[in-house]
Amino acid sequence: MCHTLLQVNPIEGFFFGSGKSMVVGGVAVIIIVGLGLWMWRMEKRIQRLDKAATRRSNEANKNPQA
Repeated sequence: MCHTLLQVNPIEGFFFGSGKSMVVGGVAVIIIVGLGLWMWRMEKRIQRLDKAATRRSNEANKNPQA
């Protein structure tokens, strides 16, 4: 049964037959985890910038110079 499934698409048969499917899956997982970490770090940076901008805006509203 499994051999029949591998014959449907020769590329899939090549990856599974040569053991490269685990490598492809591993690389995909590494890329997804890396993107997730990058997005998490960027979110933290954006929050920090937003807090700084809000603080500056509040200080400017409290102390008008004109």
